[in-house]
Amino acid sequence: MEKTAATNANKFVWDVKEFKRRNRKNVFQRGLKSYGFMVLVVFIFSFIGAVSFLAANYVRAFDRLFKLGTEDYSQVEAVGDYIASLPVIKDTPDFLRTEIRQLGINLAQNNRDVLSILAWNRSYMERNKGEVVGILIIAMLLVTVGSFLIRRTLIVGQKRFYMERRFKEDVHLRRVIAPFGPRTFIRVLRTMITYYICMGLWFLTVIGGIYKLFEYYFVPFIVAENPYVTWKEARQLSSAMTKGYKLKILMMHVSCLPYYLVSLIPLGDLLITAPYMENIKTEAYFGLRSRPDIDRSLFVEKAFDQKAYVDRLECGEKPEDINVEFKLEDFAITGSSFDLNDKYGFLDVIMMFFLFSFVGWLWEVSLHFYNYHVFVNRGFMHGPWLPIYGAGGALIIFLLSKYKENKPKLFIMTILLCGTLEYLTSFALDYFKNAQYWDYKGMFMNLNGRICFAGLMAFALGGFVGVYIIGPFVKRMLELLGKKKTRIVCLVLVAAFAVDLAFCIIKGPNVGEGVGSQLESGAQSET
Repeated sequence: MEKTAATNANKFVWDVKEFKRRNRKNVFQRGLKSYGFMVLVVFIFSFIGAVSFLAANYVRAFDRLFKLGTEDYSQVEAVGDYIASLPVIKDTPDFLRTEIRQLGINLAQNNRDVLSILAWNRSYMERNKGEVVGILIIAMLLVTVGSFLIRRTLIVGQKRFYMERRFKEDVHLRRVIAPFGPRTFIRVLRTMITYYICMGLWFLTVIGGIYKLFEYYFVPFIVAENPYVTWKEARQLSSAMTKGYKLKILMMHVSCLPYYLVSLIPLGDLLITAPYMENIKTEAYFGLRSRPDIDRSLFVEKAFDQKAYVDRLECGEKPEDINVEFKLEDFAITGSSFDLNDKYGFLDVIMMFFLFSFVGWLWEVSLHFYNYHVFVNRGFMHGPWLPIYGAGGALIIFLLSKYKENKPKLFIMTILLCGTLEYLTSFALDYFKNAQYWDYKGMFMNLNGRICFAGLMAFALGGFVGVYIIGPFVKRMLELLGKKKTRIVCLVLVAAFAVDLAFCIIKGPNVGEGVGSQLESGAQSET
């Protein structure tokens, strides 16, 4: 039966009426569960901004319904006032300073969700206006790039879902991420970014953009079927598929005008138009995919050569007899590239966390004792550990040991990892606890006083010691100790750490002279 289904499906057909007939059955007559999953996929991709359906407007209405985003306009104005007061800005002509202030207000309004989160702690906002502006600028850049490139790349997953649904009764929602495996994600991203850049350049000519829109119409579908395809291959194959059919594809859209009108009805696009149009595009892809005059070597899914699910039902096949298997596997994280001697287990990482936490605490306490001849618990927790040292050391060994043969790369990756961790830890203490445990202001190449050049160099050198010496040594010692005893030690340490952490959350972190200090609203306090 499978062989017959595949053979009968290979005949080239371009029949819009047949597409529509099959489409109506495929969308509206396959049961509530199947229909619900289609609508859910439309909702998800509208929510993340990967598609531009009118349905996205209804999704954004949820933001307003649940009042996401800042409602305090004074915080928005504060951002504009701060930018206008910067030394490089305040001496400019009034009209220019006013325009720059308005740009700051627009920046805050366009990132109101981020500002709302930061404004949760008003004291933090008053102390760190410069950092807030920096975060808003970064958020703006990430959103701009992400929404147009990365998010739009995700439509490949949407296409994959609809393509598989054409041949199978039930398609799991996880299949939308199947094209984005560890070995394919970068390939797909590179191909789709090139696609959008080329389309953007072509649309500068207007007429050329419209022509290329239909010439490259099937690029996302081709990538969804074969994530290993290159931009050049996908472009050439789409051009071959649409040769002589660009106008017919356009007329197919024109013939669907009633469905576009339905989209003007509230929720009509989400429930009817979007699912229908995505499915009919899929029908067009498989119609032209079967052309006998094109190179079929890039079509890797044999299951896509079979007849559609609804057609097989019409031929008398039973749903339980229609078993379809796809070559593209589910998204899965593959194993690490570590050598056998560098593979660290869960218990190894826990022990390294506590070892580095204790060594870091011992270093800070000893340094303070040497400078001031006073013993002080330098940690923000009450026990003999500094989690930032533990987390940094454990993460370096666990994540970066695979770069031990490439010392420059290990050096750079260690700086990036430790710098990010230290900055975020300082930010979290400042934001959530109004506390400060280190301040690098005045030191060479510091960033908001949270990280500095000297500290990052120390972390980098420590990372080398950890990767080449401490990690392998701890692993050997734990092997000698045995799993059972190691497990008991880990349980005791984790339990003690959890009690300490709970005490810090309930009663507050360790503070005092020489340790950390509470920050006052509007000013940075000295440690």
